[in-house]
Amino acid sequence: MSRRALIASLLLLTGVTAGAQDVKDTLKRAIVTGRGQRPMLETLGGVSGKVNVEKIRAVPSFLGNADPLRFVRLLPIVQVNTESDGGLYMQGSEYSHTLLSIQEVPVYGASHLLGFFSVFNPTHYQSMDYNTSAGQSTRLGGSIVMILKDKIPNRAQGEFSAGLLSFQGTLDIPVGKKSALILSGRKSYINLLYGSYLKYDDEPLTYGFFDSNITWLWKPDAKNRIWIDLFGGKDDGAFNYTKVSSDMGASWYNALGSVHWYHFFGAVTLKQTLYGTMNGLKAHIAIPNASGSMPSYIRSYGYRATATLEGWETGVDLAYHKALPQNPEAEGHYNTTNTSAESVQDGFEAKIHAGYSKFLGYYTELKAGLGGSWYLSPERESFWGITPQAEAAFIIPRGGKLSLRTGISRQVLFQTGFTNTGLPIEFWILAGKLSKPQWAVNYALSYNLDFGIKNEWALSAETYYKQLHNQLEYSGTIMEILNSRYSIENSLLKGDGRAYGVNMMIQKNAGSLTGWVSYSFGRSLRNFDNPLYPGTYPSNHERLHELKIIGTYDIGKFDFGGCFFACTGTPYTRPDSFYMLGDRVICNYGEHNAARLPAYIRLDISVNWYFHKDARRRNGLNFSMYNALGRRNAVGYGVHLNEEDFSYNFLPTSYGVRFLPSLAYFHKF
Repeated sequence: MSRRALIASLLLLTGVTAGAQDVKDTLKRAIVTGRGQRPMLETLGGVSGKVNVEKIRAVPSFLGNADPLRFVRLLPIVQVNTESDGGLYMQGSEYSHTLLSIQEVPVYGASHLLGFFSVFNPTHYQSMDYNTSAGQSTRLGGSIVMILKDKIPNRAQGEFSAGLLSFQGTLDIPVGKKSALILSGRKSYINLLYGSYLKYDDEPLTYGFFDSNITWLWKPDAKNRIWIDLFGGKDDGAFNYTKVSSDMGASWYNALGSVHWYHFFGAVTLKQTLYGTMNGLKAHIAIPNASGSMPSYIRSYGYRATATLEGWETGVDLAYHKALPQNPEAEGHYNTTNTSAESVQDGFEAKIHAGYSKFLGYYTELKAGLGGSWYLSPERESFWGITPQAEAAFIIPRGGKLSLRTGISRQVLFQTGFTNTGLPIEFWILAGKLSKPQWAVNYALSYNLDFGIKNEWALSAETYYKQLHNQLEYSGTIMEILNSRYSIENSLLKGDGRAYGVNMMIQKNAGSLTGWVSYSFGRSLRNFDNPLYPGTYPSNHERLHELKIIGTYDIGKFDFGGCFFACTGTPYTRPDSFYMLGDRVICNYGEHNAARLPAYIRLDISVNWYFHKDARRRNGLNFSMYNALGRRNAVGYGVHLNEEDFSYNFLPTSYGVRFLPSLAYFHKF
């Protein structure tokens, strides 16, 4: 069995029209609307915006489950995922460069089922903000923030859905007149009905997950707002690859706890957050005469505070991180050392920042900010840095809005592993002896225009360039753990990179038929400080071209939706040759990431049939079809055994996911 086949196996289970008006009135525009209700999607400037999570059911869902992160992937700023890729790549950045958070508290490992679902139950939240810049946060890329509900309901209310894959529900319960309890939960039963679909190379997988949320909202008076928020979830998977006598399993978890206190002093707003968040994995693999396990985790504890006053914003961000990088334990006749690779790492980072925004007149608004950061590594080495930010927005009368943004950002956490896809098998590393902290210089130019008789059409576009420093890419394999003395440092490629491209989207934002067509071009390149890797290589997740066509049609009791994707394949390293050594397949690999997977094409469709639908209640059925074209999209390449003549071939692999239908009942009261 080749290293690619082993890796693929383990993946499966871890797997604006504007006249003489104020700029502030034009920064926020609806771009996809429903009839007389809050829009599904609002732009906050450029191609960043806010999602109304109550309305994402209108677009096709996967197996009847509406999901916020799957919706974000419909936008041009985020790359299309394959069936084996749980990453969230925003404008050429790594998955770990995106800040995924609940009310700005980081969430690590935010995916279930190889990225098909996020850990975010949409009915538990008020909305979701997405931005191509994480601003003064400790990330190099963009941000996706789940916003907690901030209204006390006047009665007990809730929403649940039951499908062929899972059950999920939310209850909003008033506790007196000044507080409320929001409870959410989700439990899967995938193998009960979909066991025949969960296969790799005709071998079955078993998988299940659950997650739960508890939020207490208290508004003691008009000047104070307090949330206590708790989240937890767990996934379990197993795969018995009988063709090569390989047995694999994995279990991973997420947990988060936070307290948020917002206090309003007239014109001053003070926001404070105290939190703890964690993610961990325990995976194992066994082949004839050898076995190994790979425990890892990350835990972060922090305090954040921001204060705003008439255009000014100041803040402080403190965090303590504790991480166990992939720490393999192996035994068998191939590996007699059975030594752990790394010990637990811990580090501390602190950041202060201040910014000011001002409308200057003449259709111009300027924003400027400066931050300073300090990081203490596991080796107790100090690193300092500054993070200047600047943005200028110009309103062109009857010609839209033009914005220019630049800045420097810094990050001390790395995520890497066998897949580079954001799946749980990946692990986190703190900057220190393995690499200095990451930093990036970002530039972006964006344009917005509403047009049409009633501004029913909108155009959004952004071009960007990022210079990335101190990047890591993992080059190790599972076989190294089983067959030799393992070293994380020897498995890391170090270097710099750059990403550049353009995102364009045109939307129809009113009427029964709404939706958008988007196109993205992007390059994401890396240069490594390793003589074995000379030159420049595409990153593992690079897609050169992406076309997305999204549409919804509302005719009262029915909502129809469709999503079409067509994009170029991602890079991979193709072997030049392979041969047998004992009971193992040894591959000699060619140039790094010189080959590409075939084009990825997919169509998803859905329909909602409402038995009852009004402002307070709704219920009905959701029917959806994933991959309605029945196309077998390749998710990778691997060495396959021809059992007739016992020969090996290097062939594309897929999940065999064809015409995957689902039916779900939903009810809101």
